[in-house]
Amino acid sequence: MKKFLKLLLCLSMLLSPEVLRARCSSSSCDTICPTNCDVGVCDTCDTFESCDSCSSQDCGACCITPVRTFLHLRSQGANTARELVGWQWEINRPFMCSQYGSIYLAYEFQRSFKGSHLANGLFGGSSLAFAGSAVTNRTSGELLADNFGLATDFRGRVNFCPRIENHIFDFGYFLGLDCWLQGAYFRLHAPVVYSKWNLRASETDCNPSTTPYPRCYVDSTSDSTTPVASSIQEALSGSFLFGDQRTPWCSSRVNFCGKNKAGLADIDLILGYNYFNTDCYHLGAYLMMVLPTGPLVNSNRLFSPQIGNNRHFELGIGFSAHSVLFGTECHNLALFFEGNITHMFKNTQCRTFDFANAGSFSRYLLLKEFDVTNSPVYAGNLLSATCFNTRNVHVKINVKGDASVKLAYRWGGLGIDVGYNIYGHASEDVSLKDDYCIDQRNFAIKGTSNVCCIQQTIANVLVGDAFIPTVQPAGAPVTSLTTNPDNDVCLSFPSVGSTFTVTNAPNNAAQPNATAFSGTPVVGTAGTCFVCLNQEVTTPTPVASLAAAGVVILDSTPPTRFVSSGDLNIRSAEAYAVLTHKAFGFINYTWYDNCGVNPNIGFGASVEVDGGPKESVICKKAGLSQWGILVKGGFSF
Repeated sequence: MKKFLKLLLCLSMLLSPEVLRARCSSSSCDTICPTNCDVGVCDTCDTFESCDSCSSQDCGACCITPVRTFLHLRSQGANTARELVGWQWEINRPFMCSQYGSIYLAYEFQRSFKGSHLANGLFGGSSLAFAGSAVTNRTSGELLADNFGLATDFRGRVNFCPRIENHIFDFGYFLGLDCWLQGAYFRLHAPVVYSKWNLRASETDCNPSTTPYPRCYVDSTSDSTTPVASSIQEALSGSFLFGDQRTPWCSSRVNFCGKNKAGLADIDLILGYNYFNTDCYHLGAYLMMVLPTGPLVNSNRLFSPQIGNNRHFELGIGFSAHSVLFGTECHNLALFFEGNITHMFKNTQCRTFDFANAGSFSRYLLLKEFDVTNSPVYAGNLLSATCFNTRNVHVKINVKGDASVKLAYRWGGLGIDVGYNIYGHASEDVSLKDDYCIDQRNFAIKGTSNVCCIQQTIANVLVGDAFIPTVQPAGAPVTSLTTNPDNDVCLSFPSVGSTFTVTNAPNNAAQPNATAFSGTPVVGTAGTCFVCLNQEVTTPTPVASLAAAGVVILDSTPPTRFVSSGDLNIRSAEAYAVLTHKAFGFINYTWYDNCGVNPNIGFGASVEVDGGPKESVICKKAGLSQWGILVKGGFSF
């Protein structure tokens, strides 16, 4: 009994929050955010809080990466509680002189609750707010709608309450190997899973504008305005293309309808040995190997169904034990324990990253492609950063633990189990894989800069000569030019009175400091050598007046620098650590016979809650809370 208690103490320490600590987590609400259009207001749900509003003391490391692009949750096959109940008296039998065994078939239905915890990990709250660049009172917590193909005066919100449902069909097999080695055994279990994952997104358009983009904002080839997405759902689908964007999103698409997937989660192979084994107690250890039979998660969609452990090969050790607390010929009460610890080996996966200096959701920024043959010039192509930021990576999880302890009461053939399960795994360790097929083109962050100039304004704009002349519509000749008395020109212009054809010109401006929440355009000022307008000017106008209105942007300024793999925030694609606590119960009946077949069947239920530590009001829990019902039956041989 003392050895048994020591074993429980050791495993509880290994599975403690200090070892399996999530890097960021806290509590949140349990319901979908109400349809509230007030800026920054949400009565019962958390909304995303950008780091700009946090103090370093409050935020710490969580403010650096408050959300992740991927969640690694508990495999449907990792469940010592489901394995332990019902057949405990049919396995680990003492004093056997020949092979013996037992088989079970189980069906378990699981449904998650506290969907806000899942939303916290993916979105930093239960809703996301969007506001276009033309919305005058937009806040730092509202995503820039322009990046998603929504109108510049659009404002809206999408609420999330994610739900996961699993249908698990589990097969278990135990074979005693006493004929070769007294106390040795082999065990196997293999669950087939049908899983449904749904973000349960609901959209609230506070200002459902479909005002087209102005000329040259996103389209460098057309002299007309550009249509915008009709809804947040259309924008987040990743398939809506606008302006110079010709490639759909490569990952992180938000599916409003949910997705289903089926497969064999994993196969657990266990080879064990019971050091002590009597009718009153046993204590044993085993080697455990998990074969990764489940499919890799589809990175094309956010919150895509996961079957198994995302194809990690696992190797580890486990312990099993029991001790009869009291008993008579008719009934007894015993304490059982089953637990294991494994290492999840490195494999190759596809992950999407945010930019290190652009904050959360910067994977959705628009990038401008540049031709650098002679000097950097906009190449007429916009690309979602989900394509540039999606890479092949190496992923491993150093430690995963799953342990259950239960009280089992038996009265004849009737058995009643009540127990507790703890599960946890460390946060992922992600590193970029050497991949020579990565897109080698040159990209910079677009922000709210135009992709072209509506007109080429032929003028010297200096401090002492700060006027833009009257110009004609695009394509028409310019016959009147502003001259500089000192003839101190920055560009080579035609002489006064000559004809110059006005055409759209590429705008080479970029905004490397833009984030998913902001993008202030570069504004031209007096002293600028060459300016490009985002609106037509029909009368001579001071540059200072245009600059004050924010309608003059630099054309001759090349991007300060291009984005590279060094700009990726590796941590943003590392799934949080997970720690959960489960209470379970099971009642079954066994028909004992003289042949030793002993058929049995039982029913049970469980409730599992996210147990991640609360480190800060800014940090978010991101684990899985779920309830389940179980039917399990089998026989011995």
